[in-house]
Amino acid sequence: MPDYAAIIQKLVVAMPPMVTVLGGALLLNLLLGRALQHIAERAAFGQSELTPVLKLGRWLINGAAIVLLLGVAGFNLGGVWAVLATVIGMVAIGFVAVWSVLSNTLCTLIILICRPFNVGDDIELAGEPVKGRVVDLNFIYTTLRADDGGLVQIPNNLFFQKVVKRHRGESRISLTRQLNSEYPAAM
Repeated sequence: MPDYAAIIQKLVVAMPPMVTVLGGALLLNLLLGRALQHIAERAAFGQSELTPVLKLGRWLINGAAIVLLLGVAGFNLGGVWAVLATVIGMVAIGFVAVWSVLSNTLCTLIILICRPFNVGDDIELAGEPVKGRVVDLNFIYTTLRADDGGLVQIPNNLFFQKVVKRHRGESRISLTRQLNSEYPAAM
């Protein structure tokens, strides 16, 4: 016959940490949503671009909360932490393997937020024979139309390693219009 008094006593002792973990997870989810909303407004991102980031963040927060709740409830989580550390290690190794793509993606986000140039501006890399009008900006490359009509693709992380000369274009294209265009490079 189970000892209900002992079970209730363990539940009462575990209740404050469980409420703290649940409250912390709820607060982190709220802060994540607000931070992404702020970034979306500042960088003119649509909700469809930020939804995957929001979902991933919430999965991570909720997963950590579940693991912490199980630990507070008295489950032995040594094996779970070992598996989690192994998965995180494998993900870290994968990130190192694709550092160039991640670097260009992060630089793109910084370009979109800080706006050192816009689609329609004429830019030139100082000390390099590269110049033209910005016709497209994606997560890896910025595409320039050179004076001879050719297209030049520059990795976005290069803009943080070189001096960029900017001449405001007469026919600048808003980021929202570019993102909503089926063929942004044709603009």
